[in-house]
Amino acid sequence: MNVLIDILILIYAALFLIEILLILLFGLNFQNSSKLQSDEPKVTLLICARNEENNLNRCLDSILKLDYPKDQIEVLIGDDNSEDSTWSIIKKYSAKYSYIKGVRIEHEKEGIIAKANVLNQLIDLTEDEFQVIIDADMAVSPQWLHTMVGALQENHMVSGYTQIASGGGLSHVQFFDWQTVLHTMKTMADAFRPISILGNNMGFRKSAYDQVGGFRALGPTDVEDLGLLQLFQKAGLKTSQIIDARGYAQTQPQLTWAELMIQRCRWMNGVFTHHWLLALPAFFARLWLVFAVIGFFMNPELGGSILLYAYFTSCVKYLWINRLCGKRPKLFLYEPVFISLLDTFALLRILVKGKVSWKGRKF
Repeated sequence: MNVLIDILILIYAALFLIEILLILLFGLNFQNSSKLQSDEPKVTLLICARNEENNLNRCLDSILKLDYPKDQIEVLIGDDNSEDSTWSIIKKYSAKYSYIKGVRIEHEKEGIIAKANVLNQLIDLTEDEFQVIIDADMAVSPQWLHTMVGALQENHMVSGYTQIASGGGLSHVQFFDWQTVLHTMKTMADAFRPISILGNNMGFRKSAYDQVGGFRALGPTDVEDLGLLQLFQKAGLKTSQIIDARGYAQTQPQLTWAELMIQRCRWMNGVFTHHWLLALPAFFARLWLVFAVIGFFMNPELGGSILLYAYFTSCVKYLWINRLCGKRPKLFLYEPVFISLLDTFALLRILVKGKVSWKGRKF
C-alpha cells in the first residue's frame, strides 16, 4: 500500500512540474511559424462534408471573404453520401463561383474509411503543391489562408490555429479545455516536435504527401490526421504548429453532453491507439478525479494533494489562457471536475463499446 501511495505521489509531483515547465517554455521559446509571405502560390482547399446543411454555408461564406487571390485558390468539397441538403448547397456555390467544385465520394474506396476516404479521393484530383484541409463546420478569418501558406513555405506539414466559439456553460468548458490542449501542443512542437495535429485545420505539401504514401499508406483508420503526421515525422519531414491570432479557424462547440462525449471518445481513441507514450501521462492528468477519490481512501493526504494539484494547475492555466486570448479570467469550480469526469466516462465508454462514431458511422 505504501509503495502505491509513493508511486502516485511521484506521478503527480512530476505532472505538476511538467505543466508549470510547459507554461514557462511557451513564453520563453515561442516560435512564429506563420510569417505572412508576399508571394501567393496556388493552393487547394479540401473540405469533407457529410450531413453539413447547418454548417456549410457559414464555412463557404468565410472562404469567400479570404484576402487570398481567388484565381490562386481551388476549393474541392467532397460530399460523403450526405442524407440532407448538403449536395444542394455545394451545387449552389459551385454554380456561382468557378473555383468551388463539388465531388461525390465513393464509399470506402480502396478500403479507406471515414474522413481519410474523402480526403484521399479529393487529393487525387489536384496537383497543387499546397494542400489545406478545413472541416465543413468551421469558419475562417480573412488572413487564415495566408498564415497557413506562409507556414507551409517553411514546413512540409502544419497544424493550424483553431478556436472554439465561447459563450457560457458547456461552451466555456470546451473553449478553455481546447485552448489548454492547443497551447500545450504548440509548446511541445517548438521545444521538441509536434505531438499531435488538428485534422479540422491543417495543411501539407503534396510532394511530401506523395513521398510518404498518403492516406493509402495508413489503411483503414479513423484517426487519419495523427497517422499522417507520424508518417511525415518518420520520413524526417518538417512539421509545425501554428498559433497566430491573425489567421484562425473557428468551430462551434458541442451543444449537448452526449455530443461532447462522442467527440471525446473519438479523440481519446486516437491518442491511445497511435500515441501511447503521450497517453500515459495524459491518463493520470486527465483522470485526476478518479485517483483523488482512490487516494482519499488510501491516505487522506494523498487525495488532498491530488486535488490541490488539479485546482492549482487549473487556476494557473486559466490565467494563462485568458491572458493570451484577451479574455477576463473566469474560473468556475465545477469545470476541472467536469472535464475529468467527462474523460473518465469517455474512457469507460471506449473500454465497454470499443467502437467510436463519426458522422453517424461507427468504426
